[in-house]
Amino acid sequence: MDSSQFLEGLDEDQRAVAESLGMPVSVIAGAGTGKTRTITHRLGYAATEGAIDPRATLAVTFTTSAALEVRQRLEAMGVRGVQSRTFHSAALRQAQYFWPEVYRSTLPRVEDNRDMLISEACKRLGISPSKQVLSEVSSEISWTKQSNVLAEDYVDLARDHHRTVLHLDLDTVADLIVAYEEAKQAHCVIDLDDLLLCTVALLSTQADVSKKVQATYRHFVFDEYQDLSPVQARLVDLWVGRRQDLCVVGDPAQTIHSFAGSTSVYLERFADSHAHSQSLELTRNYRSTPEILAKANAVTTTGLQLRAQRSTGTTVEFHAGGDPLEESTEVAQWLKGLHRDGIAWEEMALLFRTNAQAEAIRQILADEQVPFLALKSENSHSRPGVRLGTLHGSKGLEWEAVGLCGLHDGSLPHPCANSHDRLQEERRLLYVGITRARSFLRISWPSSMDGRPTSPSRFLAGILG
Repeated sequence: MDSSQFLEGLDEDQRAVAESLGMPVSVIAGAGTGKTRTITHRLGYAATEGAIDPRATLAVTFTTSAALEVRQRLEAMGVRGVQSRTFHSAALRQAQYFWPEVYRSTLPRVEDNRDMLISEACKRLGISPSKQVLSEVSSEISWTKQSNVLAEDYVDLARDHHRTVLHLDLDTVADLIVAYEEAKQAHCVIDLDDLLLCTVALLSTQADVSKKVQATYRHFVFDEYQDLSPVQARLVDLWVGRRQDLCVVGDPAQTIHSFAGSTSVYLERFADSHAHSQSLELTRNYRSTPEILAKANAVTTTGLQLRAQRSTGTTVEFHAGGDPLEESTEVAQWLKGLHRDGIAWEEMALLFRTNAQAEAIRQILADEQVPFLALKSENSHSRPGVRLGTLHGSKGLEWEAVGLCGLHDGSLPHPCANSHDRLQEERRLLYVGITRARSFLRISWPSSMDGRPTSPSRFLAGILG
C-alpha cells in the first residue's frame, strides 16, 4: 500500500502528527479532534514507510474498548502485529510471562473486584461496608498504590493532599488499608494496581527481564497521557528506556482521575524531560456544533480553544426544574421529543456527577416508557436505550444528544472538592460532559432539594443563556 494514502483526508495538524516519526512527540489533542484516527494513520504511515516494525510497536490506551478500536482500525488498513493494549493488559502479559522465570512460581491471581476484600477489612474494624464506603475506600487504595504511598505514611500525605473519605478519620482509613492488604494475603490474590507494581518491580530489579522487554518493543504510542499516574510513568520509562520513537497524546482539559493519583504533569512537561522533542496540537473539532463548543471553550481554563468544523446547530438548552422529580420528568420528555424527531435512543445519554443521582431518574424513565441502559452495561453498545451514568464514565464516548442533569452547587462541584486543585478537576468534569454532545445539549438542575433552595453549579455562571 502506498504510504501517502494514510495522509489523505487528514487535516494540516493531523498530518503533522502522522509525519512526526523517529523522535519524542507530545500531542495536545482536544476533544473531538480525531485523535484515534490520527494515531492509527500515524502508525499505518510509519509502517508502510518502513519507519517502524508493527511487531515491535506498543500502543497503550486507557480502556479496553479503545485498545480494540485501534487494533481493528489498523487491521482494516492492512497493518497487523501492533500490540494495542491497556496499561494493565500489557503489564499482565509481561508479569505472567516473567514471574515464573524469576520467582519460580506462578503470578498470584489478579482480583479485579475489591469489594469483597474491602468488606472483610471493614468488618474486622467494625465498620459497616456500605456501597459508598466500599467505593471511596477503593479509590483511596488506588491513590496510595498509584502514588507510591506506603500505609505508614498515609495519614500525613493524605492530610497534605486534602484527602477525605466520608465520615472516616484518616487513621481509620490507614487501618482499613492495612486490613485490606492482610485480606489479600489471606486469599493469595493481588489487585489491578498491584499488577502494575509487580511489573515495575520485575523490570527495575531484573536486568535480564528489562533487556528482553526493551528488545521486544522499539516504537511506542501512549494515549490519554494526561491521566498518567506516578506508577504508570515509571512503567513507561522502563518500557521505553532510551528509545526515541515515542508519541504521547492527551488533553490536560480532560484530566479527571487525579483522585486516583493521575496527573497531567507528565504530558505538560514532556518537552522538559525529552530532549529534541516536538510539541503539536489538534484543535479542529469535528464532533460538536459551534454552539456546543462555545460553551465548552468558555468552561475550560487550559487555554486550548477548540475550533468548530461543523455548521451552525441548535442552541444549548438550560433548565431549572422544581425539584429532582420534576427535573427528571422534564428530561424524560426532552428525550421522548428527540426520539419522535428521529434520534435513536442509543444516540442519547444522561450524565450525572454521582451514581446516586443516576439511580434516582431510572424510575422516572421507566414510568415514561423511555428505554435506558447503564453506561457500563454488558454489550450496551449494541442494545437500544438511552445511556451512564456518571461524567467520569462518559470519558471517551459521544452521543448525538446529551443531557447533563442535577448540576447544582453541592453536586458539581462535589462536596468533597475542598481544595483549589479538586475544584479545577470538577470544572474539567463539566467540560468533559459538554464535549460528549454532537448536536443537542441540555443542562439542568433542580431549584430545590429536600425543600431547600439550590443554585446552579458555580461553573455554569459564565455560560448560562
